[in-house]
Amino acid sequence: MSLRSQVSGRLAQLRAAGQLLCVPRPWPGPSAGATRTRSSACGSPGVPGRGQPRLAAPSGSWGLGGGGGGAERSAGVRTWAPLAMAAKVDLSTSTDWKEAKSFLKGLSDKQREEHYFCKDFIRLKKIPTWKETAKGVTTKVEEPKYKKDKQLNEKVSLFRGDITKLEVDAIVNAANSSLLGGGGVDGCIHRAAGPLLTDECRTLQSCETGKAKITGGYRLPAKYVIHTVGPIAHGEPSASQAAELRSCYLSSLDLLLEHRLRSAAFPCISTGVFGYPSEAAAEVVLAALREWLEQHKDKVDRLIICVFLEKDESVYLQRLPHYFPADSPGPTGPRSQL
Repeated sequence: MSLRSQVSGRLAQLRAAGQLLCVPRPWPGPSAGATRTRSSACGSPGVPGRGQPRLAAPSGSWGLGGGGGGAERSAGVRTWAPLAMAAKVDLSTSTDWKEAKSFLKGLSDKQREEHYFCKDFIRLKKIPTWKETAKGVTTKVEEPKYKKDKQLNEKVSLFRGDITKLEVDAIVNAANSSLLGGGGVDGCIHRAAGPLLTDECRTLQSCETGKAKITGGYRLPAKYVIHTVGPIAHGEPSASQAAELRSCYLSSLDLLLEHRLRSAAFPCISTGVFGYPSEAAAEVVLAALREWLEQHKDKVDRLIICVFLEKDESVYLQRLPHYFPADSPGPTGPRSQL
């Protein structure tokens, strides 16, 4: 066969291949460029996206004008790449925390919702500010520790409920030093977020008391989890334990600023089975939050004190007016008819 005939035959094959690529199909054909794009975004090119339907290549998405040569295939890869990157990652079965974390960062807040472990999540705007809550509080404080600041009262909330269901930028985890999950709030957060959270925590190599480290939130409505290790108290807390507890909150807030996050929810760190008395802890927490907000109030939208027990809620309702004074509630009885 002459050289001219060989070249003509090869061109005919390329044209035929180009026409086939213009037809919608589950994934691009055996083109080397197509395989590389699919593999880089979603793992093995021969495996569907973990229970999700395969994406079809829209007609003309490869930009093939007719020849189907190398330049046209290169253009096709550039056009197809965003579609491949949008391929869905199933967080309930994924074993690659880096892939999952990168995938979630590329989603809008609305798109993230379908990956939450729960459907009854609570949006930030549904959580009353302390300014609103204080209207129903009857505790009277003659000499509060700090001056009234209405702006600060809009930056703080007291919420009783499940911290894992809060849709905020970050929730704080009262972790143990290994960061690998345990009981109480720590265990609840790890179970809700899924095993990818534990996988990332293994890379952090533990955490010292009073310090904090940050990971992704994975299946949580919260985008991030800030892990901090509080002191274990036996009886009356010492001055050093009070300083460590304060450091837990300040270290967590430092990470909030570093990552430009604007909302966070804190559990009752070190109380309960860890022995720190709730009343003493509340004094440390509220002083730390008040003083921090006085310097950084414009950099956050909300800091939420999240309690689970009714007794802890009562403690904070009694102590919050001392640190965040609000307007006194109006009369609740019937008005005089005179």
